[in-house]
Order: sequence, then structure tokens, then C-alpha cells
Amino acid sequence: MAELNKNGRPPRNFSARHIAAAAVMTALLIGAQVALSPVAGVEVVTVLLAAFAFSCGAGAGALVAVAFSLLRCFIWGFYPSAIVLYLVYYPLFALIFGALGRVKEGAWASFPPLAAAVVNLVVLAVGGGSAVLAATDILKISRLAVAMVKTLLWVVFALCCALFAVFNVFVVLQKFGKLRSPATLKLAVAAAVAALCTISFTLLDDVITPLFMGWGLFSATSATYFYASFLALAPQTVCAIVSVSVLFLPLAVLFKKVVKR
Repeated sequence: MAELNKNGRPPRNFSARHIAAAAVMTALLIGAQVALSPVAGVEVVTVLLAAFAFSCGAGAGALVAVAFSLLRCFIWGFYPSAIVLYLVYYPLFALIFGALGRVKEGAWASFPPLAAAVVNLVVLAVGGGSAVLAATDILKISRLAVAMVKTLLWVVFALCCALFAVFNVFVVLQKFGKLRSPATLKLAVAAAVAALCTISFTLLDDVITPLFMGWGLFSATSATYFYASFLALAPQTVCAIVSVSVLFLPLAVLFKKVVKR
């Protein structure tokens, strides 16, 4: 970020840099979504927007989220439910990662026990929920799709177990002074939050779409729509965890350097 001037206000080129970066990022998000739209469940919007908001701030991230949500309608249509869903979810997503980006390095270096407990709770909730759904017949979806969905849910469970183990090992190492860099903790928190947000997106869609379509929240049509959404939820959650784990930190460093120039 640019430094404040003697009056305590951002310099004039502060806003221009962030607006220019936001415009480029919006175009990148649109291009990435169009390019990957034929591949069900695979997307990079989550990791790109998360890294941008983390590096450039909640304001710039929310600006990109709103612009992206509106511009995508020119490609896929101005459906009221989709407009509301994207305008609610992505700005909130950007604000969350923007808030994480404001956490001082000292806080990451001495990770609070309460924060570690929250991260563990999120990871265990996502992993445990996936295991329960995969091991039971709660999901009422077609037999052709149930094997694929359950396999992906087991993958989500395995990734959450790995994330839980790695995160707690590094928390313990940090407490004993064996870990100087907080990068791994940032990565684990980002992956956990991204997974939870991805699940929340589908659940929010399961509420907004039936209301706009006039189906009612507890009708048979809404129930069918809810269960069918797992066809997208499982691969998207896997994609979010993997893409954030691999790309979040490099992208965050890159975006911060670009804005500073």
C-alpha cells in the first residue's frame, strides 16, 4: 500500500492505482470464468478474488466483486436470483479476505488460541459434514450422480483432514518457537475460509433461487434443487481448497507488488 502523506491522507495516486488494479482484476475474473465455464465445478474466481482483497484491501476487493457480479450478467443474462446472489456473496467474500489482510504480521506470528480454535472448528465442520453425507444416504440424488458426488465428498473430507493436521502441527511448532514464518498459518486459514464460503454460496443459492422462482422453501421442487446443487458443491469445494492452498500466497505477493509500483 502507498504511504500516507503528512496530513494523514492517502496520496492522490493511491485511488488511481487501486481503481486501475480493480479494473484489470475484474477483466481477469470475467475472462477466467468464461474460459473455465465448460468445466463443471472448476473455477479460479475464488482464489483470485481472495488474494486480491487480501493484498489490496476490502474496499478494492468489494469494488471488484460488484463490478464482476454485474458484468457477468451481460454474458449469462440478468436473472434476478443470480444478480442478488452474486451481489450478496462476492462483496461479503471480499470483505472477509480484506479483513484478514489487515491482520498484522505480529498476530500471525503469535497466533491466538481462540483463532486457532475457530479455524479448527471450521475445518472439522466441513470435513465432518462431508464424511456424514458421503457415508449415509441423506442425499436424495440420482443413482448416476451419487457415486461421483460421494467420491468428491470423501475427497473434501481427506483434504480437510490434511489441512487440520498441517495447521495444528505448524501451530504447535510456532508456539515452541520452531516456526518463524507465519505463511503456512495464513494459507491454512485462507483455505478453511474459502471452503466455508464456497459451501455458503451454494446454501445461499438454495434459499434465494426458490424464493425468486416462487417455489417456496419447503416444496418438493426446492428440495430437488437443493440436492441437485451438490453436483456443483462437491467439486467446487475441492477446487477451492486445492487452488487456495497452491496459489493464494504467490498471488497475494504478486498483487501487493503490482499495487505498490
